[in-house]
Amino acid sequence: MLTIFVRSVLLYIASLMAMRAMGKREVGQLQPFELVVVIMIAELAATPMGGVGIPLLYGVLPMIALVVCHGLINALSMRCQPFRAWLSGQPAVLMRGGAFCEKQLRRTGMDLSELMEEIRTAGILDPSEVGTIVLEPGGQVNVFPKAAYRPVSPDDLKLAPSREGLPLPLVMDGVIQHDNLTRGKLTLDWLRKVAREAGYPDLTKVLFLSLNLRGEMLIQGKGAEKAELVQALAPERAVW
Repeated sequence: MLTIFVRSVLLYIASLMAMRAMGKREVGQLQPFELVVVIMIAELAATPMGGVGIPLLYGVLPMIALVVCHGLINALSMRCQPFRAWLSGQPAVLMRGGAFCEKQLRRTGMDLSELMEEIRTAGILDPSEVGTIVLEPGGQVNVFPKAAYRPVSPDDLKLAPSREGLPLPLVMDGVIQHDNLTRGKLTLDWLRKVAREAGYPDLTKVLFLSLNLRGEMLIQGKGAEKAELVQALAPERAVW
């Protein structure tokens, strides 16, 4: 029994490493050849996991071979566009200029009721508001509204929005994020000072503290029901 447990753990780790070597992808974003590799890895792990008499290498070595083949195919597809198009397929335009592309719908096997579902999923109720629909090689359906129905952008209003970027978490569940302090060119003394001014002299009592590109600090203490937003840094010093 212990042997089966240990073998299962080892094969799980091997499968996890094989998937990690393939890169970060969600299941819905896998290309057809990548999906085949995932299925084969699962099958290869299951065979020696259930049979104690089967050596672990019979499962691990084929996994390594699959990962190597995946890497070679991926490298070739990046360097040769025709090969990638043959292997993964090309995007199919299912609607163009507000009109359905019937030939493409039949070629891809996309049913109209299924297409209506994708349109509703995109947040559009009326198909007359849709301009373009594209079926991507990975199976995702992207729906684009007509120009008259798309959201207004700052460029439409001739506005110059402020710089965008990710906020910098500095304290998470009472733990100081020293790497982020360094990235933001901030000091621990400064962090303690602004937290103390916000009413939190002890950083271990802070649930979350982050700094955005406007220099505003979002802070919430443990057990608190509300978060506070205070100006803690001049915007020009937000340089990460």
